[in-house]
Amino acid sequence: MHFLNTVSFLSIFVVSALFPLSASACEGPCITNTTDKYIEKFTTPVKTLLGYTNIKIASRFYIPSTADCASHLQDAYHKVAYASLENAIFPSYFHGKCEQHTANGTLVNPPGCPNPDCPVVCGTPGSMVHFFPVLRNITVTTHEEIFALLTKQDSASFQDVKTCVLNAMPAKKCPNKDASHTTRSFSRLFAARFPRSLARGSFTGLSRRETCFDDATFEKDLHDVLQAGMVQMWPDVCDAHNEYAKCNWEKEMKAFILQFP
Repeated sequence: MHFLNTVSFLSIFVVSALFPLSASACEGPCITNTTDKYIEKFTTPVKTLLGYTNIKIASRFYIPSTADCASHLQDAYHKVAYASLENAIFPSYFHGKCEQHTANGTLVNPPGCPNPDCPVVCGTPGSMVHFFPVLRNITVTTHEEIFALLTKQDSASFQDVKTCVLNAMPAKKCPNKDASHTTRSFSRLFAARFPRSLARGSFTGLSRRETCFDDATFEKDLHDVLQAGMVQMWPDVCDAHNEYAKCNWEKEMKAFILQFP
């Protein structure tokens, strides 16, 4: 009897090894390659956004665009993009089995599940394809959240941009007695040069005629510039009014995702 049990176990083991069960979820290479593919696809929109932001920084603080202060945001983005996207797509939304209970209580995969077009939110390529508009929105909004974090005043990336701008500016920090004059004069200058859509309160940086700036108000103004450039402009870069047409890649991404079992 012991011999027969051993033979049965070995038979099951051999069959399992030779004919493994097919994967029914986006795991391993599916997760890493899909995330990497999205980062690759977002390269151009992110580059466009950084270019726009760099121009705004240069115009607002009268520094050469060659200073490329927005590059510090790009470096910070590359450090967090993969982890942020992977977490937003997979464990946070597309996860778990697709099986559902039937009337008699058994669990079965609905038609199209796990692939190629699964109408159940679960962790399979077929589910990602069926709910592609959701997947697209996740990737776009996750980028917006990343940019919001990178441009917070207490973030390392914000401080790196600030240092870059200060090093490129000819003006130096004002003594306290001159700060109010700088604030008033530049507020008037900024109101005349820039549209309301870019202004958040009064701008208190410096003008070409100024020889110094107020540090506290300068930092707030830099924050406003980065928020306007990186966060508020992101929907326009992706063409939000046209279903994020410039950050969609539906046909290509569906084909890419479905190559995984």
